Amino acid sequence: MVQTFVDNRILCYTKNIHAGAEMLDNGNSMARVRVDDTFLSAELEMEVKLPDLKIESIKGRIIRSFAEECKDNAEVLQRAVGMRVGPGITRMVKETIGGSNGCNVFADMILEGCNAVIMGFTVDELDKQLAADDDEAFGDVLKDMLENNPRIASCIAFAEGNELRRRLGV
Repeated sequence: MVQTFVDNRILCYTKNIHAGAEMLDNGNSMARVRVDDTFLSAELEMEVKLPDLKIESIKGRIIRSFAEECKDNAEVLQRAVGMRVGPGITRMVKETIGGSNGCNVFADMILEGCNAVIMGFTVDELDKQLAADDDEAFGDVLKDMLENNPRIASCIAFAEGNELRRRLGV
């Protein structure tokens, strides 16, 4: 079969991001993030102290990268120790970990880890909602979650003042 000129110019790119969080025996949460794409492979592990949601320890490494600023720059991660997972974390991480004096790859991975930690708290609440027998019970469980889980407001779907919260009266 003859290959055309166009076939030779097609780029191939794939990207996988795996992020998860688990509860540790000491009561903290451990987030693990791995990114693999055509040009990059990196991993990160960060321990978040509960209930105050502060990053207690963090480590990571770039296994393969085209970005020179990240290759041997894992010490930049230590700037995140003490940051609180909550409102303002995105800006803080982008300014202190990312940018021209840091590593945007690690900054993005930290934010993925923060999302994994937050989702770890909401999964039990979502299970209760899915088990609700009818719409009224579903609404009651959702309202209870919004009233009793202050961390949930960090999720855009449940942000303070949005339409869903107004309808539920919370």
